[in-house]
Amino acid sequence: MTTTSMRRPARWAGLALSLALSGLCLTALPAQAAVPQASAPAAHQEGKKTPVHIKAGPVKAKVHKGEQLRIHGHVATGPAARGDGGGTLYLQQETQAGVWVNLVSTSCSPDSDFDLGLQLNVSGTLTLRVFHPESTLFAAAASAVFTVVVL
Repeated sequence: MTTTSMRRPARWAGLALSLALSGLCLTALPAQAAVPQASAPAAHQEGKKTPVHIKAGPVKAKVHKGEQLRIHGHVATGPAARGDGGGTLYLQQETQAGVWVNLVSTSCSPDSDFDLGLQLNVSGTLTLRVFHPESTLFAAAASAVFTVVVL
């Protein structure tokens, strides 16, 4: 018996093991895919969320350091969502890296006005927006970007 003929059974065993493992993987995939998923009601399915429109802006475009910055706005969701809870709104600041950071939050109701207040202890020009995250009923939305100068 030569060295090549001695390695032949090991090759066949390795090939058989590889085929067996790949067969197990293939048979496991259809079983997972066949698990029935509970379907959500039509109002909660992807793409069926109520759109949210946010109008927001500062009460004063310039504030002094330590003074209360007030943001006033309106959340519009349309007549279909008036009875549902609106969720949370976040006042966000854009950093130099282009990342939006939450500064303060408030709860909101659909089709209602809101006020956000924040005391700033830094000077400079801030780029801000109001953001509503996606929820089970509402799509994510953001107001137009606005700036505030802190003196």
